[in-house]
Amino acid sequence: MANLKYPNFAAEMARTGTSYDEVYTKTAEAVGKSSETVQNWILGRNGELTVKAAFFIRDNFFPTMRVGYLFSEQAHTPTN
Repeated sequence: MANLKYPNFAAEMARTGTSYDEVYTKTAEAVGKSSETVQNWILGRNGELTVKAAFFIRDNFFPTMRVGYLFSEQAHTPTN
């Protein structure tokens, strides 16, 4: 998916073959928002990704990654 606000997150999604729909749906359930809201946060369209959502995504989809790496707005090399 192009134009994500978080390029490292996009890279890890591609590396692991993780489904965006799964991330949006499961995160939405965990934080009490709609999957559309979570999608908008990740795309940088409306609002900011919450700390709770960021940690949920990291813990459930990328447990070996640092939150700061995943959700940096600039591309970086992964550091665990």
